Amino acid sequence: MITDIKKDGFGMEGKLYIDVFDSECNVIIDGEASLEYAQKCAGMLNSLSSGALKTLEKALRIYCLTCVNEHRHLLDTLTFDVRTVKSMLECIYPQTLYIDAPEGYGKGIRLECECDWEEECEGLMTIIIRDDEILYVGQSNDLSPFDELEYFHDDENNFINKI
Repeated sequence: MITDIKKDGFGMEGKLYIDVFDSECNVIIDGEASLEYAQKCAGMLNSLSSGALKTLEKALRIYCLTCVNEHRHLLDTLTFDVRTVKSMLECIYPQTLYIDAPEGYGKGIRLECECDWEEECEGLMTIIIRDDEILYVGQSNDLSPFDELEYFHDDENNFINKI
């Protein structure tokens, strides 16, 4: 549930505790999105199906291993075993959850995170989810949860495509 909600001229802001990351983050809600819709999106994130969680974990693992392979010195600073996912999730720090105005009937979110293996990368890691489907895991981009699926499938930086 989104808490500490404040309205401004552009929409609403608040806080959300995300179960899978055992962490709280900021929430930015588009001015055209209702609080009811935003709460449904937050609920979706906190109740991802086991299939969606497995997809997310696989993509995160590939992303991490790719960064470590490209920057071997990261092995000296990582505090988790790159072969296990559970401890990897503890090294991801959600920063901001963006809830855009809904397009159609679905729920969609974009979550920007910091993670221990991204010190060499520019920007934050982004996770995009629409209706319990993980669409994107990778470096920050301009994609929206409501973009056409082909944009996600064609993106070479999308680690979902490497599973």
